[in-house]
Amino acid sequence: MTNSSFIADGLGNADAADLAVRLRNAIIPPIRVDGRAVRVGASFGIGWASCGMTAEEVLQSADQRMYVEKRSRAKVHRRAG
Repeated sequence: MTNSSFIADGLGNADAADLAVRLRNAIIPPIRVDGRAVRVGASFGIGWASCGMTAEEVLQSADQRMYVEKRSRAKVHRRAG
């Protein structure tokens, strides 16, 4: 598993949510590896900068939100199955 982070400056709530959806949709289709179909997954966390925050602090905030989303999604799947 690999963790990657990036900062997209200047996005509002709607644009950030749209970016997350577009990124997720771009990786949903299976890819071929050694002739086999492999699916890749991703989780996204959106963090907002407050005045005086460093880039590292913004990324930590987004990382925390990503794990909240992951835990929430896991609970939904447990109830459904």
